[in-house]
Amino acid sequence: MSVFAPKREQGPVLSPSTALRVNSVEGQTLIEFALVFPIFLGIFIGLMAFAILFYSYVTLNLAVREGASAVVHCPSLTCEYPKLLNGNSIRSVDDVKTLVREKCFSMNPSGLNVLVEPSQSQWVRGAQVAVTASYNVPMPTVSVPLVSGGAIRLGTIQIQAQSVMTVE
Repeated sequence: MSVFAPKREQGPVLSPSTALRVNSVEGQTLIEFALVFPIFLGIFIGLMAFAILFYSYVTLNLAVREGASAVVHCPSLTCEYPKLLNGNSIRSVDDVKTLVREKCFSMNPSGLNVLVEPSQSQWVRGAQVAVTASYNVPMPTVSVPLVSGGAIRLGTIQIQAQSVMTVE
């Protein structure tokens, strides 16, 4: 050994029983993680599914309110406001349905069912107009196997919103 060589510090000397305890603590941590991680993952996916469902519900409610408001404030459908995305004014019941679909921009428009009641000829002062929409919200695809051999699968959940207003 050279006089100028730095002195090496040695760590604590572990006996075989101490080394075994350190490895068992690491193994215990791994097993605890393996048991708790699926629970946290399930909670996370459940929160995500709830957020998607809540967002879709609020969006659908706001869209049907916009549709009913367009009819109530201008029952003759000759007003310039609101306009559709293509710049045209609302002139028919189909345009009201298109307005509701446009307001649900984050949803698949082909899966959105919109109903406007009563017919346009009955939109007189004091009459009530109802705009109803339903949509099947796709949930995250998760398959949870069961002990019995089956599985729990999240599919779609149908939401519905309705807005009833009186024609002014």
